[in-house]
Amino acid sequence: MYNGSLKILVLVIGMLYSLSVNAQYVDGGLILGGSFYEGDLSPNSITDKIGSIRPLGGIFFRQNFDEHWAARVSAHYGIIMGDDAIDQRPRNLDFRSSVFEFGATVQFSFPGYDPDIGLRFSPYAFIGIAYFKFNPATDFDGQKVELQPLGTEGQGLPGYNSDLYRLNQISIPFGGGIRYSINPSLNIGAELGPRVTFTDYLDDVSGTYASYRDLAENRSVRAADIADRSRELTGGDPVERQGEIRGNPDRNDWYIFASLTISYNFYDLLGGGFGGGKRNGCPLY
Repeated sequence: MYNGSLKILVLVIGMLYSLSVNAQYVDGGLILGGSFYEGDLSPNSITDKIGSIRPLGGIFFRQNFDEHWAARVSAHYGIIMGDDAIDQRPRNLDFRSSVFEFGATVQFSFPGYDPDIGLRFSPYAFIGIAYFKFNPATDFDGQKVELQPLGTEGQGLPGYNSDLYRLNQISIPFGGGIRYSINPSLNIGAELGPRVTFTDYLDDVSGTYASYRDLAENRSVRAADIADRSRELTGGDPVERQGEIRGNPDRNDWYIFASLTISYNFYDLLGGGFGGGKRNGCPLY
């Protein structure tokens, strides 16, 4: 499914490029905001969810076909985190991960956005496809430890059904926003965009505990200790918890980007339009 999804992403980008031949103008700019995630380690309360927001940055280019339709390619870099300690869960797991995403989306504005004809403000909705890379890690004994190679739920070991999960995945970005033309050259906007993923391992937590002995003998004692960190709260010797619930495998994880954007209207070499004062001979204001 991964290779097929990547082919779909390339196909969508190719279609957007071919459509741009008759487009009006291009704008491009910066993305600044925050990123967070929903999964097995996300906090319960809205206040704590807001407190878990981490920085987000990126760039984008958008081809505007008419006042309603546009297509955008973008690159985002954000950070997501989760920590059982926030809700005092006895499981006592935590993670932090960077997320790099490259995506292509189609955008529909209503009532419409085109400063050339006086439409300077409009809400919009979008949907598309994206490729993203993540790598969950935790702090253990004062060191940063990447979690995926440890196979904390027995991934890749004899007697367990799953392989190590991929750190490169496909997601479906969707959401909405608003944009406003502050002058003939500059636009500002705000956007909220959840990402549907096809993995439950953004946080390295999904199913059941692996055998402590299996992890200790086949990976390392440190891997076994990281897989079950409840002992850091209770003390005592390691407990054999194989098969006990560690996460919820029935719900995949999501990550969410909330951002502000600022963009400049460029001259469109393909479509013959101009986004810096006049386009096709008509004044913007």
